[in-house]
Amino acid sequence: MFFRKKAAPDNALEEAREESGRKKLTFMVKKEVKQHLEAGRNSLNQGRIDDAISHYRSAVETDPSCALSHFNLAYAYHEKGLQESALDAYGKAVELEPTCSLFLENLARLQFETSDYRESARLFHRASMVGPIQPISLGLWGRALFEQGLYEQAIETFENLLERDHQPLIQLGGKYWLAMGHIKQGRVAAARRITETILKEKDLDAKILFDLGEHFVEARCISLSRKIFERLLNEKDEILAARLRLDDIKRLEEQIDEALPKLFDGDEERLLHQIHALREFGSDKISKALISMLDSPSAPVRENIIRYQTAFGYDAGPKILPLIEDPVVYVREAAYEYFEKLDRGEYLDKLKAGLYDPMPSITRIVARVAGRFGSIDMAPELEMLAGDPRCRECREDIRDAIASVKRRYQKQQDMLYRMKIKPAAGRGEFPASGRFQFWLLLVLQCSVIGYLIYYLFTRL
Repeated sequence: MFFRKKAAPDNALEEAREESGRKKLTFMVKKEVKQHLEAGRNSLNQGRIDDAISHYRSAVETDPSCALSHFNLAYAYHEKGLQESALDAYGKAVELEPTCSLFLENLARLQFETSDYRESARLFHRASMVGPIQPISLGLWGRALFEQGLYEQAIETFENLLERDHQPLIQLGGKYWLAMGHIKQGRVAAARRITETILKEKDLDAKILFDLGEHFVEARCISLSRKIFERLLNEKDEILAARLRLDDIKRLEEQIDEALPKLFDGDEERLLHQIHALREFGSDKISKALISMLDSPSAPVRENIIRYQTAFGYDAGPKILPLIEDPVVYVREAAYEYFEKLDRGEYLDKLKAGLYDPMPSITRIVARVAGRFGSIDMAPELEMLAGDPRCRECREDIRDAIASVKRRYQKQQDMLYRMKIKPAAGRGEFPASGRFQFWLLLVLQCSVIGYLIYYLFTRL
Protein backbone atom coordinates (compact mmCIF):
# COMPACT_ATOMS: atom_id res chain seq x y z
CA MET A 1 0.00 0.00 0.00
CA PHE A 2 1.11 3.57 -0.61
CA PHE A 3 2.97 5.69 1.94
CA ARG A 4 3.91 2.80 4.20
CA LYS A 5 7.00 2.00 6.21
CA LYS A 6 10.41 1.68 4.60
CA ALA A 7 9.66 4.38 2.06
CA ALA A 8 13.14 5.92 2.26
CA PRO A 9 15.97 6.16 1.50
CA ASP A 10 16.03 5.04 -2.16
CA ASN A 11 17.30 6.22 -5.53
CA ALA A 12 14.61 8.88 -5.73
CA LEU A 13 15.69 10.19 -2.35
CA GLU A 14 19.31 10.27 -3.50
CA GLU A 15 18.30 12.37 -6.51
CA ALA A 16 16.27 14.67 -4.27
CA ARG A 17 19.24 14.99 -1.93
CA GLU A 18 21.53 15.97 -4.82
CA GLU A 19 19.01 18.48 -6.17
CA SER A 20 18.43 20.02 -2.75
CA GLY A 21 22.18 20.19 -2.26
CA ARG A 22 22.62 22.12 -5.49
CA LYS A 23 19.80 24.52 -4.81
CA LYS A 24 19.64 25.04 -1.07
CA LEU A 25 22.59 23.60 0.85
CA THR A 26 26.07 25.09 0.96
CA PHE A 27 28.57 23.53 3.33
CA MET A 28 32.14 24.49 4.11
CA VAL A 29 33.71 21.02 3.90
CA LYS A 30 37.37 20.43 4.58
CA LYS A 31 39.42 18.84 1.84
CA GLU A 32 40.11 15.67 3.86
CA VAL A 33 36.41 15.34 4.71
CA LYS A 34 35.42 15.81 1.08
CA GLN A 35 37.66 12.92 0.05
CA HIS A 36 36.00 10.60 2.56
CA LEU A 37 32.53 11.75 1.46
CA GLU A 38 33.29 11.13 -2.22
CA ALA A 39 34.71 7.70 -1.43
CA GLY A 40 31.65 6.87 0.65
CA ARG A 41 29.33 7.96 -2.11
CA ASN A 42 31.15 5.87 -4.70
CA SER A 43 30.91 2.84 -2.41
CA LEU A 44 27.23 3.48 -1.82
CA ASN A 45 26.54 3.74 -5.55
CA GLN A 46 28.28 0.39 -6.05
CA GLY A 47 26.21 -1.25 -3.32
CA ARG A 48 29.11 -1.61 -0.88
CA ILE A 49 27.25 -0.20 2.13
CA ASP A 50 29.75 -1.39 4.76
CA ASP A 51 32.59 0.39 2.94
CA ALA A 52 30.42 3.51 2.65
CA ILE A 53 29.77 3.45 6.39
CA SER A 54 33.51 3.14 7.03
CA HIS A 55 34.30 6.15 4.83
CA TYR A 56 31.54 8.26 6.37
CA ARG A 57 32.73 7.37 9.87
CA SER A 58 36.19 8.59 8.87
CA ALA A 59 34.61 11.84 7.63
CA VAL A 60 32.88 12.30 10.98
CA GLU A 61 36.08 11.55 12.90
CA THR A 62 38.02 14.02 10.74
CA ASP A 63 35.56 16.84 11.41
CA PRO A 64 32.82 16.09 13.97
CA SER A 65 31.29 19.54 13.37
CA CYS A 66 30.44 18.78 9.73
CA ALA A 67 26.69 18.17 9.56
CA LEU A 68 26.90 16.73 6.06
CA SER A 69 29.18 13.93 7.27
CA HIS A 70 26.70 12.93 9.97
CA PHE A 71 23.86 13.05 7.43
CA ASN A 72 25.66 10.77 4.96
CA LEU A 73 26.57 8.37 7.73
CA ALA A 74 22.92 8.29 8.82
CA TYR A 75 21.88 7.66 5.23
CA ALA A 76 24.23 4.68 4.96
CA TYR A 77 23.06 3.30 8.32
CA HIS A 78 19.50 3.68 7.09
CA GLU A 79 20.30 1.72 3.94
CA LYS A 80 21.90 -0.98 6.07
CA GLY A 81 18.77 -1.19 8.24
CA LEU A 82 20.55 0.02 11.38
CA GLN A 83 17.70 2.24 12.53
CA GLU A 84 19.02 3.18 15.98
CA SER A 85 22.40 4.20 14.59
CA ALA A 86 20.69 6.11 11.77
CA LEU A 87 18.47 7.94 14.27
CA ASP A 88 21.50 9.03 16.29
CA ALA A 89 23.39 10.22 13.22
CA TYR A 90 20.40 12.04 11.70
CA GLY A 91 19.80 13.64 15.09
CA LYS A 92 23.39 14.90 15.21
CA ALA A 93 23.08 16.34 11.70
CA VAL A 94 19.89 18.17 12.72
CA GLU A 95 21.55 19.40 15.91
CA LEU A 96 24.39 20.93 13.85
CA GLU A 97 22.10 22.29 11.10
CA PRO A 98 18.68 22.77 12.76
CA THR A 99 17.21 24.73 9.84
CA CYS A 100 18.06 22.23 7.10
CA SER A 101 14.76 20.88 5.79
CA LEU A 102 16.50 17.95 4.08
CA PHE A 103 17.94 16.67 7.36
CA LEU A 104 14.65 17.13 9.20
CA GLU A 105 12.74 15.41 6.42
CA ASN A 106 14.91 12.30 6.45
CA LEU A 107 14.81 12.06 10.23
CA ALA A 108 11.01 12.34 10.03
CA ARG A 109 10.90 9.49 7.50
CA LEU A 110 12.95 7.26 9.76
CA GLN A 111 10.73 8.12 12.74
CA PHE A 112 7.77 7.05 10.61
CA GLU A 113 9.44 3.70 9.94
CA THR A 114 9.87 3.15 13.66
CA SER A 115 6.15 3.89 14.15
CA ASP A 116 6.81 7.05 16.18
CA TYR A 117 4.07 8.84 14.28
CA ARG A 118 3.79 11.78 16.63
CA GLU A 119 7.48 12.66 16.37
CA SER A 120 7.44 11.98 12.65
CA ALA A 121 4.55 14.40 12.06
CA ARG A 122 6.24 17.02 14.24
CA LEU A 123 9.47 16.77 12.25
CA PHE A 124 7.70 16.87 8.89
CA HIS A 125 5.90 20.03 10.00
CA ARG A 126 9.19 21.56 11.14
CA ALA A 127 10.85 20.65 7.83
CA SER A 128 7.99 22.20 5.83
CA MET A 129 8.42 25.46 7.76
CA VAL A 130 12.04 25.91 6.67
CA GLY A 131 11.98 24.55 3.13
CA PRO A 132 10.08 22.50 0.52
CA ILE A 133 9.74 18.77 1.17
CA GLN A 134 9.41 15.91 -1.28
CA PRO A 135 5.96 14.58 -2.33
CA ILE A 136 6.62 11.17 -0.76
CA SER A 137 7.28 12.99 2.52
CA LEU A 138 3.94 14.75 2.26
CA GLY A 139 2.35 11.33 1.86
CA LEU A 140 4.17 9.95 4.90
CA TRP A 141 3.27 13.06 6.87
CA GLY A 142 -0.39 12.49 6.04
CA ARG A 143 -0.04 8.85 7.07
CA ALA A 144 1.57 9.84 10.39
CA LEU A 145 -1.37 12.14 11.10
CA PHE A 146 -3.85 9.47 10.02
CA GLU A 147 -2.31 6.88 12.33
CA GLN A 148 -2.76 9.28 15.26
CA GLY A 149 -6.44 9.74 14.46
CA LEU A 150 -5.87 13.34 13.30
CA TYR A 151 -8.01 12.76 10.24
CA GLU A 152 -8.83 16.38 9.42
CA GLN A 153 -5.14 17.34 9.40
CA ALA A 154 -4.35 14.21 7.38
CA ILE A 155 -6.99 15.18 4.80
CA GLU A 156 -5.47 18.64 4.43
CA THR A 157 -2.01 17.13 3.95
CA PHE A 158 -3.17 14.69 1.28
CA GLU A 159 -5.04 17.49 -0.50
CA ASN A 160 -1.77 19.48 -0.58
CA LEU A 161 -0.03 16.43 -1.99
CA LEU A 162 -2.58 16.04 -4.80
CA GLU A 163 -2.27 19.73 -5.68
CA ARG A 164 1.50 19.59 -5.76
CA ASP A 165 2.37 16.33 -7.50
CA HIS A 166 0.50 14.91 -10.50
CA GLN A 167 2.41 11.68 -11.02
CA PRO A 168 -0.17 8.88 -11.51
CA LEU A 169 1.22 6.73 -8.70
CA ILE A 170 1.33 9.62 -6.22
CA GLN A 171 -2.17 10.70 -7.24
CA LEU A 172 -3.54 7.19 -6.71
CA GLY A 173 -1.95 6.84 -3.28
CA GLY A 174 -3.04 10.32 -2.22
CA LYS A 175 -6.63 9.73 -3.31
CA TYR A 176 -6.78 6.41 -1.52
CA TRP A 177 -5.72 7.87 1.82
CA LEU A 178 -7.86 10.95 1.25
CA ALA A 179 -10.88 8.69 0.81
CA MET A 180 -9.93 6.79 3.98
CA GLY A 181 -9.71 10.06 5.91
CA HIS A 182 -13.15 11.15 4.76
CA ILE A 183 -14.65 7.79 5.70
CA LYS A 184 -13.16 8.12 9.18
CA GLN A 185 -14.71 11.59 9.45
CA GLY A 186 -18.11 10.26 8.39
CA ARG A 187 -18.00 12.16 5.10
CA VAL A 188 -19.00 9.24 2.91
CA ALA A 189 -20.06 11.57 0.09
CA ALA A 190 -16.53 12.97 -0.24
CA ALA A 191 -15.04 9.46 -0.08
CA ARG A 192 -17.53 8.33 -2.72
CA ARG A 193 -16.55 11.16 -5.10
CA ILE A 194 -12.86 10.43 -4.72
CA THR A 195 -13.43 6.70 -5.28
CA GLU A 196 -15.42 7.40 -8.45
CA THR A 197 -12.40 9.29 -9.84
CA ILE A 198 -10.15 6.36 -8.92
CA LEU A 199 -12.42 3.94 -10.78
CA LYS A 200 -11.98 6.02 -13.95
CA GLU A 201 -8.26 5.28 -14.04
CA LYS A 202 -7.07 2.68 -16.52
CA ASP A 203 -4.41 0.87 -14.51
CA LEU A 204 -5.24 0.29 -10.85
CA ASP A 205 -3.55 -1.56 -8.04
CA ALA A 206 -5.60 -4.62 -7.02
CA LYS A 207 -4.78 -4.06 -3.36
CA ILE A 208 -6.12 -0.50 -3.53
CA LEU A 209 -9.36 -1.66 -5.16
CA PHE A 210 -9.96 -4.51 -2.77
CA ASP A 211 -9.24 -2.39 0.29
CA LEU A 212 -11.58 0.35 -0.91
CA GLY A 213 -14.27 -2.22 -1.57
CA GLU A 214 -13.90 -3.64 1.93
CA HIS A 215 -14.17 -0.21 3.52
CA PHE A 216 -17.33 0.59 1.60
CA VAL A 217 -18.81 -2.79 2.50
CA GLU A 218 -18.10 -1.91 6.13
CA ALA A 219 -19.86 1.42 5.53
CA ARG A 220 -22.74 -0.63 3.96
CA CYS A 221 -22.48 1.24 0.64
CA ILE A 222 -23.32 -1.86 -1.37
CA SER A 223 -23.92 -0.22 -4.77
CA LEU A 224 -20.51 1.42 -4.79
CA SER A 225 -18.91 -1.74 -3.39
CA ARG A 226 -20.38 -3.68 -6.28
CA LYS A 227 -18.78 -1.28 -8.80
CA ILE A 228 -15.43 -1.69 -7.09
CA PHE A 229 -15.49 -5.49 -6.96
CA GLU A 230 -16.75 -5.76 -10.54
CA ARG A 231 -13.86 -3.57 -11.68
CA LEU A 232 -11.49 -5.71 -9.62
CA LEU A 233 -12.72 -8.90 -11.29
CA ASN A 234 -12.25 -7.29 -14.70
CA GLU A 235 -8.68 -6.51 -13.73
CA LYS A 236 -7.86 -9.69 -11.77
CA ASP A 237 -10.11 -12.69 -12.39
CA GLU A 238 -8.20 -14.85 -9.92
CA ILE A 239 -9.20 -12.87 -6.82
CA LEU A 240 -11.63 -15.30 -5.18
CA ALA A 241 -12.39 -13.01 -2.23
CA ALA A 242 -13.70 -10.31 -4.59
CA ARG A 243 -16.00 -12.82 -6.31
CA LEU A 244 -17.38 -14.01 -2.99
CA ARG A 245 -17.99 -10.41 -1.91
CA LEU A 246 -19.81 -9.73 -5.15
CA ASP A 247 -22.06 -12.77 -4.62
CA ASP A 248 -22.95 -11.49 -1.13
CA ILE A 249 -23.81 -8.06 -2.54
CA LYS A 250 -26.04 -9.55 -5.22
CA ARG A 251 -28.01 -11.47 -2.58
CA LEU A 252 -28.52 -8.26 -0.61
CA GLU A 253 -29.71 -6.48 -3.74
CA GLU A 254 -32.31 -9.19 -4.27
CA GLN A 255 -33.65 -8.53 -0.76
CA ILE A 256 -33.79 -4.81 -1.53
CA ASP A 257 -35.77 -5.44 -4.72
CA GLU A 258 -38.34 -7.36 -2.68
CA ALA A 259 -38.60 -4.67 0.01
CA LEU A 260 -38.77 -1.54 -2.15
CA PRO A 261 -42.45 -1.85 -3.29
CA LYS A 262 -43.51 -1.85 0.37
CA LEU A 263 -42.25 1.74 0.72
CA PHE A 264 -45.30 2.99 -1.15
CA ASP A 265 -47.89 1.10 0.90
CA GLY A 266 -49.24 1.85 4.36
CA ASP A 267 -49.45 4.80 6.74
CA GLU A 268 -46.72 6.97 8.24
CA GLU A 269 -45.78 4.50 10.96
CA ARG A 270 -45.39 1.66 8.49
CA LEU A 271 -43.39 3.89 6.14
CA LEU A 272 -40.99 4.90 8.92
CA HIS A 273 -40.55 1.23 9.81
CA GLN A 274 -39.65 0.39 6.20
CA ILE A 275 -37.19 3.28 5.95
CA HIS A 276 -35.55 2.20 9.18
CA ALA A 277 -35.13 -1.34 7.83
CA LEU A 278 -33.71 -0.12 4.53
CA ARG A 279 -31.18 2.10 6.29
CA GLU A 280 -29.08 -1.03 6.71
CA PHE A 281 -28.11 -0.84 3.02
CA GLY A 282 -26.64 1.95 0.91
CA SER A 283 -28.32 1.26 -2.41
CA ASP A 284 -28.75 3.58 -5.39
CA LYS A 285 -32.30 2.23 -5.84
CA ILE A 286 -33.25 3.01 -2.24
CA SER A 287 -31.77 6.49 -2.50
CA LYS A 288 -33.78 7.36 -5.60
CA ALA A 289 -36.99 5.92 -4.17
CA LEU A 290 -36.63 7.94 -0.96
CA ILE A 291 -35.77 11.17 -2.77
CA SER A 292 -39.04 10.87 -4.67
CA MET A 293 -40.83 11.03 -1.29
CA LEU A 294 -38.92 14.03 0.08
CA ASP A 295 -41.98 16.32 -0.10
CA SER A 296 -43.84 14.13 2.40
CA PRO A 297 -46.03 16.09 4.86
CA SER A 298 -44.52 13.98 7.66
CA ALA A 299 -41.55 15.66 9.35
CA PRO A 300 -40.13 12.34 10.67
CA VAL A 301 -40.25 10.92 7.13
CA ARG A 302 -38.43 13.95 5.71
CA GLU A 303 -35.79 13.72 8.43
CA ASN A 304 -35.20 9.99 7.88
CA ILE A 305 -34.86 10.47 4.14
CA ILE A 306 -32.21 13.14 4.70
CA ARG A 307 -30.41 10.96 7.23
CA TYR A 308 -30.28 8.13 4.69
CA GLN A 309 -28.69 10.32 2.00
CA THR A 310 -26.17 11.59 4.57
CA ALA A 311 -25.22 8.15 5.90
CA PHE A 312 -24.44 6.73 2.46
CA GLY A 313 -23.07 9.85 0.81
CA TYR A 314 -25.55 10.38 -1.99
CA ASP A 315 -25.30 13.70 -3.81
CA ALA A 316 -28.87 15.00 -3.61
CA GLY A 317 -27.95 18.60 -2.76
CA PRO A 318 -30.46 20.40 -5.03
CA LYS A 319 -33.32 18.29 -3.65
CA ILE A 320 -32.37 18.73 0.00
CA LEU A 321 -31.37 22.42 -0.16
CA PRO A 322 -34.94 23.79 0.34
CA LEU A 323 -35.17 21.85 3.61
CA ILE A 324 -32.61 24.10 5.33
CA GLU A 325 -35.62 26.40 5.72
CA ASP A 326 -37.94 23.68 6.99
CA PRO A 327 -40.16 24.93 9.86
CA VAL A 328 -39.43 21.78 11.89
CA VAL A 329 -36.17 22.18 13.78
CA TYR A 330 -34.92 18.58 13.59
CA VAL A 331 -35.59 18.41 9.85
CA ARG A 332 -33.72 21.66 9.34
CA GLU A 333 -30.83 20.41 11.46
CA ALA A 334 -30.68 17.16 9.48
CA ALA A 335 -30.50 19.17 6.24
CA TYR A 336 -27.59 21.26 7.51
CA GLU A 337 -25.78 18.14 8.73
CA TYR A 338 -26.25 16.63 5.28
CA PHE A 339 -24.43 19.55 3.63
CA GLU A 340 -21.63 19.44 6.19
CA LYS A 341 -21.01 15.77 5.39
CA LEU A 342 -21.42 16.41 1.66
CA ASP A 343 -18.22 18.47 1.92
CA ARG A 344 -18.77 20.73 -1.07
CA GLY A 345 -18.07 24.44 -0.90
CA GLU A 346 -20.52 25.56 -3.55
CA TYR A 347 -23.44 25.44 -1.11
CA LEU A 348 -21.80 27.70 1.49
CA ASP A 349 -23.52 30.90 0.30
CA LYS A 350 -26.92 29.27 0.79
CA LEU A 351 -25.92 27.82 4.16
CA LYS A 352 -24.67 31.13 5.61
CA ALA A 353 -28.18 31.97 6.80
CA GLY A 354 -27.74 29.16 9.31
CA LEU A 355 -25.22 31.28 11.20
CA TYR A 356 -28.19 33.23 12.55
CA ASP A 357 -30.43 30.23 13.19
CA PRO A 358 -31.87 30.18 16.73
CA MET A 359 -30.54 26.63 17.12
CA PRO A 360 -26.87 26.73 18.28
CA SER A 361 -26.27 23.29 16.77
CA ILE A 362 -27.03 24.68 13.30
CA THR A 363 -24.76 27.68 13.85
CA ARG A 364 -21.96 25.28 14.82
CA ILE A 365 -22.48 23.23 11.66
CA VAL A 366 -22.31 26.27 9.39
CA ALA A 367 -19.25 27.58 11.24
CA ARG A 368 -17.46 24.28 10.53
CA VAL A 369 -18.42 24.44 6.85
CA ALA A 370 -17.20 28.06 6.71
CA GLY A 371 -13.94 26.99 8.33
CA ARG A 372 -13.39 24.43 5.60
CA PHE A 373 -14.50 26.43 2.55
CA GLY A 374 -14.99 30.08 3.55
CA SER A 375 -12.95 32.90 2.01
CA ILE A 376 -11.30 35.75 3.89
CA ASP A 377 -14.37 37.88 3.10
CA MET A 378 -16.27 35.87 5.70
CA ALA A 379 -13.82 36.65 8.51
CA PRO A 380 -15.40 39.98 9.60
CA GLU A 381 -18.87 38.43 9.76
CA LEU A 382 -17.58 35.47 11.77
CA GLU A 383 -15.67 37.76 14.14
CA MET A 384 -18.81 39.80 14.73
CA LEU A 385 -20.72 36.60 15.53
CA ALA A 386 -17.99 35.45 17.91
CA GLY A 387 -18.62 38.58 19.97
CA ASP A 388 -22.40 38.20 19.96
CA PRO A 389 -23.70 37.01 23.37
CA ARG A 390 -26.32 34.91 21.61
CA CYS A 391 -23.54 32.79 20.08
CA ARG A 392 -21.92 31.97 23.40
CA GLU A 393 -22.55 28.22 23.03
CA CYS A 394 -20.90 28.01 19.62
CA ARG A 395 -18.17 30.63 20.08
CA GLU A 396 -15.37 28.06 20.04
CA ASP A 397 -16.50 26.65 16.68
CA ILE A 398 -16.76 30.16 15.24
CA ARG A 399 -13.26 31.03 16.41
CA ASP A 400 -11.93 27.79 14.94
CA ALA A 401 -13.58 28.76 11.64
CA ILE A 402 -11.96 32.21 11.73
CA ALA A 403 -8.55 30.64 12.33
CA SER A 404 -9.04 28.20 9.43
CA VAL A 405 -10.16 30.94 7.05
CA LYS A 406 -7.17 33.13 7.93
CA ARG A 407 -4.74 30.21 7.71
CA ARG A 408 -6.04 29.32 4.24
CA TYR A 409 -5.81 32.95 3.13
CA GLN A 410 -2.23 33.20 4.41
CA LYS A 411 -1.32 30.04 2.53
CA GLN A 412 -2.74 31.52 -0.67
CA GLN A 413 -0.79 34.73 -0.12
CA ASP A 414 2.41 32.79 0.51
CA MET A 415 1.91 30.90 -2.75
CA LEU A 416 1.46 34.17 -4.64
CA TYR A 417 4.54 35.61 -2.98
CA ARG A 418 6.67 32.66 -4.05
CA MET A 419 5.60 32.92 -7.66
CA LYS A 420 8.52 33.95 -9.85
CA ILE A 421 8.07 37.14 -11.88
CA LYS A 422 9.24 36.71 -15.46
CA PRO A 423 11.83 39.32 -16.59
CA ALA A 424 10.75 41.84 -19.20
CA ALA A 425 11.83 41.30 -22.78
CA GLY A 426 14.77 43.27 -24.14
CA ARG A 427 17.82 44.41 -22.20
CA GLY A 428 16.36 44.24 -18.73
CA GLU A 429 14.33 47.47 -19.13
CA PHE A 430 10.94 48.15 -17.59
CA PRO A 431 7.96 47.76 -19.92
CA ALA A 432 6.16 51.01 -20.77
CA SER A 433 3.57 50.62 -18.00
CA GLY A 434 6.33 49.86 -15.48
CA ARG A 435 8.33 52.95 -16.47
CA PHE A 436 5.27 55.18 -16.09
CA GLN A 437 4.50 53.79 -12.61
CA PHE A 438 8.16 54.23 -11.59
CA TRP A 439 8.32 57.90 -12.59
CA LEU A 440 4.90 58.62 -11.11
CA LEU A 441 6.00 57.15 -7.78
CA LEU A 442 9.26 59.13 -7.91
CA VAL A 443 7.39 62.39 -8.55
CA LEU A 444 5.00 61.72 -5.68
CA GLN A 445 7.87 60.98 -3.30
CA CYS A 446 9.68 64.17 -4.31
CA SER A 447 6.48 66.17 -3.81
CA VAL A 448 6.01 64.80 -0.30
CA ILE A 449 9.62 65.52 0.63
CA GLY A 450 9.35 69.06 -0.81
CA TYR A 451 6.20 69.75 1.15
CA LEU A 452 7.82 68.56 4.40
CA ILE A 453 10.84 70.83 3.83
CA TYR A 454 8.57 73.80 3.06
CA TYR A 455 6.48 73.10 6.16
CA LEU A 456 9.52 72.91 8.44
CA PHE A 457 11.12 76.15 7.14
CA THR A 458 7.91 78.19 7.22
CA ARG A 459 7.29 77.18 10.86
CA LEU A 460 10.79 78.07 12.06
